[in-house]
Amino acid sequence: MRISTYVIGAPLSDRRFTLLLHGLRGSLDKVPASVGNYLVDHRGRNTEAPPWNPGDEAERHLQERGYLTDLSVEEERLLMVDMAAALHEADLASSPPSFCFVPAYTCNLRCPYCFQSHEMHAGKGSYATIMTRERVDDAFRVIDRFDIPGAIASELGMCSPTQPSAHDPERAAAAPMLGLFGGEPLDETTRDIVEYIAGEARTRGSALWAITNGVQLDLFADLLGPGGLAELQITLDGMPELHDRRRVGPRFRETFHRIVANIDLALEAGAQVKVRINVDSSNVDHVAMLNDLFAERGWLGHPSFSAGAAVVTGEAKHEPLVSHADLVQLTSTFRGENTNCVNSYEHYAMNTLVRALSSKYPFQRVAHCAAETGLLMFDPRGDLYGCWEEIGLADRRIGHYRGGNLTLDQEAARTWLSRFPGSIEQCSRCPYALIHTSGCGNHARNDSGTLFAAACEGFQTYFPHTLAESYTEIEQQLLDGPLPTRRHLRRLPLVQVTNGRAATAEDGALL
Repeated sequence: MRISTYVIGAPLSDRRFTLLLHGLRGSLDKVPASVGNYLVDHRGRNTEAPPWNPGDEAERHLQERGYLTDLSVEEERLLMVDMAAALHEADLASSPPSFCFVPAYTCNLRCPYCFQSHEMHAGKGSYATIMTRERVDDAFRVIDRFDIPGAIASELGMCSPTQPSAHDPERAAAAPMLGLFGGEPLDETTRDIVEYIAGEARTRGSALWAITNGVQLDLFADLLGPGGLAELQITLDGMPELHDRRRVGPRFRETFHRIVANIDLALEAGAQVKVRINVDSSNVDHVAMLNDLFAERGWLGHPSFSAGAAVVTGEAKHEPLVSHADLVQLTSTFRGENTNCVNSYEHYAMNTLVRALSSKYPFQRVAHCAAETGLLMFDPRGDLYGCWEEIGLADRRIGHYRGGNLTLDQEAARTWLSRFPGSIEQCSRCPYALIHTSGCGNHARNDSGTLFAAACEGFQTYFPHTLAESYTEIEQQLLDGPLPTRRHLRRLPLVQVTNGRAATAEDGALL
């Protein structure tokens, strides 16, 4: 027997036990630490002197759950590729396209770490173009035709063709959310065209989401809330003095208090607000202070408020960077506190656990983002992009839309929709591939020159820790509270639990 290539081990705070997750089979088991450590340390190798008796119940259990296998390394890898391909094909056929408007490339701020150029934000040359109503109408004609699952993949000949949909008021409940991105999509120069976009979206039963700096959000007060600007991502980078050094523009030297007031305005209007904190070494100490501030302002527990921290990536050469693992370690310290508002990358573990504990196959999708299933970003010049980090870069266009017609660059668009863990050699051998789904394609291309590379960004370092923490939190809730209040968790990955101990721990048997 060989230990599976796809074993993941997460040592629990109770050091007697390790949580095992099979990165291909989806099995989830709590086992003695000696067993978990052995499996992880010998991953991919033949069993030699294991901490169980060959042929006993423990070994049979490990084999049934997939941690031990009689498949060769290559046979198991091909099984991974086949599973990833099946999930990928399902993604392409079932995922509706995502649509996003870029009303302008200009921006009223000049944040020093931004991945977009200041030339773009200043509106130099062709970047000065503001989206017209004619362009909006062209975009909506495309949306009306392609607003069904699998439409972009079908257009590219990558899945079974589907019939184009016509606008149908009865489908309003299922209408997609439409996005706004920039530059800065919500400032005084875009007010009229955004109102027009919102009106056209409303006639189709759609609302809008926007990624905005929030500096001039008050100019859009009448559009905020359900049915209009319904979901907003707004950045705060620290307490006022530091934030105002980072989030600054030619006409806006102090933005913190403006943005905070506009967040209050949006919440009062019923919009969903997610605050993003872009973290590098210059502001990492402010994450905890912002977490406290959010609680003080009454945003903690607000049904429409959430907050997330994310690392500033290597695209920006501003301050020394903070790793994903370092940020997770910081935000994990907030867990269990009644004032916890800010999370970072813990969601991978929690989402995987909830599905596994609900008796579902925990790996449901292999698309890392909408770019890999069909994202159309309409820029003000009539060009199309498939990734928001590539907006405005002419050599990264995936097509154009003019006169209501969609013209895709077959090679560029198909490349994005062909990216998934099974198409990347490194990922096909990785136990985390179906969880992290190869990471950001744009980051992979910038680092390696190709989309068909992994962007691991420390995932293997921090995922086991977050998996262990999330499991411990769920297990404690189940042990301390009545099960009926947690109906989404139908079972524990334990045969029997007594005060957190394995019932047969005395003889070393696996549960």
